[in-house]
Amino acid sequence: MIRENLAGATFAVVDVETTGIDPRRDRVVEVACLRMRRSEIVERFCSLVDPGRPIPLEASMVHGIYDSDVRGAPALAHLVPRLRALTREALVVAHNARFDVAFLPFIAGRPVICTMRLAMHLVDAPSYRNGALRDYLCLDAGPEHRRAHRAAADAHVTAALLQELLRLYARRQYPQTVSALIEMTARPARLRRFAFGAHRGQPIESVPTEYLRRLVKADAKDWPDSRYTAERELALRADTSF
Repeated sequence: MIRENLAGATFAVVDVETTGIDPRRDRVVEVACLRMRRSEIVERFCSLVDPGRPIPLEASMVHGIYDSDVRGAPALAHLVPRLRALTREALVVAHNARFDVAFLPFIAGRPVICTMRLAMHLVDAPSYRNGALRDYLCLDAGPEHRRAHRAAADAHVTAALLQELLRLYARRQYPQTVSALIEMTARPARLRRFAFGAHRGQPIESVPTEYLRRLVKADAKDWPDSRYTAERELALRADTSF
């Protein structure tokens, strides 16, 4: 049973490296999980995973894991009992959680905190990538963080980011409950800049009104933050156009 008070909550920070970005056809090649109570890591687990298929070169060039590295590694199914134990009665935490949880369906349905989405609500950062937030917030993720795009390294960065975001969350006097924290991460966030499209990287204030209108009318279920930002900016412009 997960405690409702954040002060007593246990967190399980997970990260995966994969053969690609589509969970319907791609597979895990490395998985890490850090079990945390308050700010202390109480259990660590990381394992290479045999995906049962060749690792595409473009994926290996990102995370540095090749077919020879996973030869003889366990299949993900063999690691399920260990990962279930580490995440039991814990809030699952991941950066861009939708991606990681999609590759770990046996923890689907657990309460999840996405540090990327939480950061969008609490930090005015130029980028919300894991490593970019680590640098922007000057986080100490220990020596492990130097192996970027490896599961253990990225999990340590996410753990450090979680602690900083929880500190900011408390400082701003949000309710110190698990349900309130989950509810915040589920809400759309107002962005400073779009991360894609013709006006990628530009301040929202400089994006043409017609582009914002097209974005609002588009099927935006996969980028709710962008649509929400466009709606808010259009409303602001309507209020000030007199």
